[in-house]
Parts: sequence; structure tokens; C-alpha cells
Amino acid sequence: MENKNFFCLLASLLEQADKVANVASVYGSFLKKIKKSAEKNIELKISEFTRNQNNNQVFNLDILELLDKVSGDILYLDPPYNHREYGANYHLLNTIALYDDFIPSGKTGLREYKKSLWCKKKYATVVFEETIRKANFKYIFFSYNNEGIINSDDIKTICAKYGKYDLFTQDYRRFKADNKRLQKANKTVEYLHFLEKNG
Repeated sequence: MENKNFFCLLASLLEQADKVANVASVYGSFLKKIKKSAEKNIELKISEFTRNQNNNQVFNLDILELLDKVSGDILYLDPPYNHREYGANYHLLNTIALYDDFIPSGKTGLREYKKSLWCKKKYATVVFEETIRKANFKYIFFSYNNEGIINSDDIKTICAKYGKYDLFTQDYRRFKADNKRLQKANKTVEYLHFLEKNG
């Protein structure tokens, strides 16, 4: 089978497996009761791909390595904002995608992950500034929220060192599966930090 056919089928399997997963959103834990969508049969359907004239590229690299290879007009950053790893949150989909000999163990069956520096309070601010410093982009958007481990004042101070800074905010109702977290507010504030970087 040609590589492109394999990846088309894999994309379909990932999309459809997610539609019948018995989870609230992420794969950190499963629901105690089976929800209606999880009772459906899995159906492989052709994924929709849009043909265009763009030279699209996909990378799987640490951001600080990637910034040595790419540049452009706009950089949009959406890193983890707390100690929870994205990889762990979607570990079953990662296992399907990797198609390796992984054997789950323990209560959650999570894979081993190299923890991102974005998820460590001691390092997150450092890696953020290094990302901003290295980024060869004119406009940088940084999506974060009011519960992030990097302080908003620190983000503003760092960005202001490299250009013109602005901030946009949007309130969202807290996702109800999150109601056992330490933060008890009924809403979260999404921050979109904006930097027009000096030439």
C-alpha cells in the first residue's frame, strides 16, 4: 500500500475513533456511564482534505528546534498552560497513530512522555521568552488563559522587550468536566497576547 493511502486511512480511523470514545473531551479518564455516541459502531469514512495551492508543511519538533528552520509573517502559539501534558490527554489517539508495540500498564494506561518545559512552572517563563526571542516572525499571537502557570504580567513584560504588545480577552464558561479542579470560578478568561515584533 502506498504511504499516502495508509495515512488517509489512519486519519479516518483517528477521526472516527474519537467520535465513539467514551470520554468527556480528553482521554485522561473515561466516563462511568456509556454515553449515546459511544454505543455507536465505528464507521470508517473518507476524511475531507482540501486541495489548495499552498506549500503546506507539518513538523513534529520542539518549538525551539523548529524556530531554527521556519520564519514568516504570523506565528500562532498555543502551548499547554498548566502541568497537564497534551500527549497524556490524547494518549489513545497517539497510540493509534504510532501503531507500535505499546502495552498499557497501571490504572490509567498512559504512555511515557518526556514532559514539556511549558508544563513546568520553573521553566515555562524561560522557554516562553526564548521562543519569543528566536521567532523570526513579524506578528506573534500567544493563546493562554488566566489559570496559566506563566504570569500575565511576565508575558507582557517579556513581549514589550521585543516590540509592540497588546492583549485581547474573552470569557468562557468553564467546561463542566473541570469542576473538580482547584480553580472554582464558573468561567475562565482566554487571553490572546499579541506582539508586533521589532524588525
